[in-house]
Amino acid sequence: MYKLPKIFCPTHKTELVRVGKSNDGGYIIPKKSIEKTKILYSFGIYDDWSFEENFKKKSNPKIVCFDNSIGLFFWVKKFIKELIFFSFKKNIFCQIKSLISFFHYKFFFNKVNILHVKKHIISKNIKLIENNEEKFINLENILKKWGAENFFLKIDIEGAEYSLLDEIIFHQDKMTGLVMEFHNCDIMKDKITNFINKINLDLVHIHVNNFCDITNDDFPTVLELTFSPKNYNQMRKSSEFNFPLKGIDQPNNKDIEDKSISFF
Repeated sequence: MYKLPKIFCPTHKTELVRVGKSNDGGYIIPKKSIEKTKILYSFGIYDDWSFEENFKKKSNPKIVCFDNSIGLFFWVKKFIKELIFFSFKKNIFCQIKSLISFFHYKFFFNKVNILHVKKHIISKNIKLIENNEEKFINLENILKKWGAENFFLKIDIEGAEYSLLDEIIFHQDKMTGLVMEFHNCDIMKDKITNFINKINLDLVHIHVNNFCDITNDDFPTVLELTFSPKNYNQMRKSSEFNFPLKGIDQPNNKDIEDKSISFF
């Protein structure tokens, strides 16, 4: 059983749906968020855009994804890696899977109103060194360029999320919802607690990424948190604090079952 402070326990609820593929890559978000969203901003995709693809099918918003790690070099490196694996294992399935993934990427991001911006997200408070501006972009400039009304945020940027928390709070009134993967939660729990207390959206769902390390006192180091505008929500009953949610949550690592969460 995982153990987390009570502040991490969602006290509000709304109708939730799973968006994205099974296991790792799928997230739980409010159904009303999907219905109200005009623009989905996705920070961090790497080689999995199933969340964005599934979101597009459900409500057809404009989608703008940001990740500077995916480009020609990324795909060449992936092909070489799979080729080396094939030479040892003689498993042609890996080669075919890699090719399919590449063409799937090209097909999805060539559609109308679906963009992959090859830049990393950075706080507007960071002063960049010369010749580095083209690699980074901040939330304020994103909203100015692509739109700020009725946008949903999905964030999975491997620890860089903490530099964005104040900016997210500043723009929260224009958001239809937020799902964010928090990393290093054992040492960053005070920052997460402060964010939960300050943001005017309700925490409506929590899920532990079971690929993560667990501390000796059963504190998980990676959490997926979902936030929903207050007018979508109602208070949970005392019998509704059991996580993960049956029938909707799935373990990120399919070979390990999701443990329950105890809040103290």
